[in-house]
Amino acid sequence: MARPLRAAEETVTANLRPRPRSTPPRLGPLAVAALLTAACAGPIPSVTLLRTPNGGTIPQVAIDDAGTLHLIYYTGSMSSGDLFHVSRGPDAPDWSAPQPVNSQPHGVNGLGPIDAGQLAIGPDGLLHVTWFHKDPLRFYYARSDHKGRFEPQQTLSVKDEGGVETAPTVTTDDDGNVYVFWHADAVEDARRRVYMAVSRENGSLFDLPRAVSPEAEGACGCCGLRAVTDAEGAVHVSYRGAGDNIHRGMRLLSTADQGRTFSDQLIQPWKVGACPVATTTLGVGPEGTLVAWETEGQVYFADIERLDEPVSPPGEANFRRKNATVAVNDRGDTLLAWGDGPGFMSGGTLHWQLFDADGRPRGDEGSASEPIPARSVPTVAVRPDGSFVIVF
Repeated sequence: MARPLRAAEETVTANLRPRPRSTPPRLGPLAVAALLTAACAGPIPSVTLLRTPNGGTIPQVAIDDAGTLHLIYYTGSMSSGDLFHVSRGPDAPDWSAPQPVNSQPHGVNGLGPIDAGQLAIGPDGLLHVTWFHKDPLRFYYARSDHKGRFEPQQTLSVKDEGGVETAPTVTTDDDGNVYVFWHADAVEDARRRVYMAVSRENGSLFDLPRAVSPEAEGACGCCGLRAVTDAEGAVHVSYRGAGDNIHRGMRLLSTADQGRTFSDQLIQPWKVGACPVATTTLGVGPEGTLVAWETEGQVYFADIERLDEPVSPPGEANFRRKNATVAVNDRGDTLLAWGDGPGFMSGGTLHWQLFDADGRPRGDEGSASEPIPARSVPTVAVRPDGSFVIVF
C-alpha cells in the first residue's frame, strides 16, 4: 500500500531491519539469499519531496557537479507565460530568487505536461533551456551566464512549423556541443519527423535544423520527447512514433558521432488511433542509460541496452499512471516517479518506487498527500550522495 506524506517537503526512508525477537527464526535458503541480497545492496536511499516554488508548474530539474539543484518552471495561462530559473545549494534552506529565462515576455507555451521548457547543464556549468510558442510558431533557446542570468533568446526554427504541440528538448556533451530536438513539419502525425539543430560553439550559434528520424515512423504530435548524453558521449532521444497514424509506440534515436548519423529502434509498441498526450524521460547511470515512458496507462523504465526487459511498479493504477520520470545513482538504485490521475489535464497523485540494480522494488511505494498541480508533472534528480529529489 502506498504511504502518504503530509508535508510539502519530507525525507522518506524505509527500514529493512526486522523486529527484535526473543528467539531468532530459522531461515530457509531462499530467505537467507534474500537477506544477503538486501545487505549487499546497502541502505535504501532517501527520497526528498520539494514543491515547485512561486506557484509554478511543469518543472524540470537538473543537478550540477557541486550538488546544486537547478529548476526551471512555468507561470502563466494555458496559452502563454514565462519560464523562470531557481537554484538550491546542498545546504540551502530554500530556493534562490527566480530569474527570467525567456527575454520576450509571455513568449512560452504552457498548455500541459508536454509544454513549457527543458533544461540541460553543460560541462562548464552553463544552463541551456529550450521552449516553444505558437504565436508565431517557433522553437527557442537561451543560455545562462556564470552568474545565473540568461542571455537574449535565440530562434532555432526558421519557418512556421506544422502542427507543433510539444516543447523541444536539449542536451550537451563534453566537447561543447549543444543538441536541440523537436518534431514538426506536418499536421498529420504519420508525416512528422524529429529534427535536430546542433551548436558546435556551446550554444553561441546553431546549424540549420535537419530531420534525423525515419520518415516512415512519423512522430506523435502531442507527445513529449527527451534527449540525454551518456557517459561515453553518445546522444539518445526518446520519442513516440506515429507510423500510419496508429503505431504510436515509444522509439529511441541514438548517435555516437555527435549527430552526424542516427540509429532508430522501437522501445515498446502501442497501437492506438488517437494521441495519448504522453511524456518520456531519460536518465544516465553508472552502467548505462535508462528510459521511462507510458503505455496504456502503465509506466515503465528500461535500460536502453535491454529494451526487451521493461520494469513497471507493482500494484494497479487508481486512474492512469502517466508522466514517468527516472533517475539512477552510482550504486544502481533507480527511482521511478509518476502521476496517477484521469486524462492529461490532471496532474494526479504523486507516486514513486525505488528499485535495485536488477529492477526489484526496494521498500514500499511512496505517495504524496498533496496533488501534482493541474497540467503539471513531477521531475527527479539524484544527489552526489546517492539520495533522490522529486520536485512537483
